[in-house]
Amino acid sequence: LLSVALINITQAQLQSPDQFLGYKLGTRYTPHWRIVDYYRHVAANAPSMVKIQPYGQTNEGRPLMVAFVSTSSNISNLEGIRTNNLALAQMGGTGNTTNAPAVVWLSYNVHGNETSSSEAGMLTLYALVDPSNNNAKTWLQNTLVIIDPCLNPDGRDRYVNWFTSVAGKTYNPSLDAREHREPWPGGRTNHYNFDLNRDWAWQTQKESQERVAVYNQWMPHLHADFHEMGPN
Repeated sequence: LLSVALINITQAQLQSPDQFLGYKLGTRYTPHWRIVDYYRHVAANAPSMVKIQPYGQTNEGRPLMVAFVSTSSNISNLEGIRTNNLALAQMGGTGNTTNAPAVVWLSYNVHGNETSSSEAGMLTLYALVDPSNNNAKTWLQNTLVIIDPCLNPDGRDRYVNWFTSVAGKTYNPSLDAREHREPWPGGRTNHYNFDLNRDWAWQTQKESQERVAVYNQWMPHLHADFHEMGPN
């Protein structure tokens, strides 16, 4: 009874992105450090369902990380799921269980100025752990979700800081407005002005090298990489 009570108290402290950030998602851009804070908040308040794993730093010292999201039984067996999946992929792991959880990798914001993706990632994380979301509870029985909230934090913050400095209280939808005229070099690229979306195979940049090293330890069944389309 005590353990159940503690779990209920912890989940009651879990906040949605809007509650945690103090504004409705989509009304402003969230700097990278606040995105990291939110993921840590969720992991702290739903520890049986979420585990954070740092995997490196950007050239400007911003943290890179992934969040593992699933049921408590799957989270407590992460290493077993990982090695079993590598064995099924014939990459040297141990195990041969074919009905193990599917491994789904979601990555966001490889282009730093496609900022809505990381905002959506926070909402996805919350939807998966929201105690009232019965659909997610069913899905996660057979699924391990790995979320990389931002592949290009340096580019994202370059864009967010610029936009925040020029946007007015009332946003201007006109494409001729200053807030839609991002100056060079823009936020698309990383610190060294390299397009990380062109670096998955060659891995010339440290963000790519650190990310792919973790990716190859899991070899997910499904990878969705979230971008942002233009207004047209």
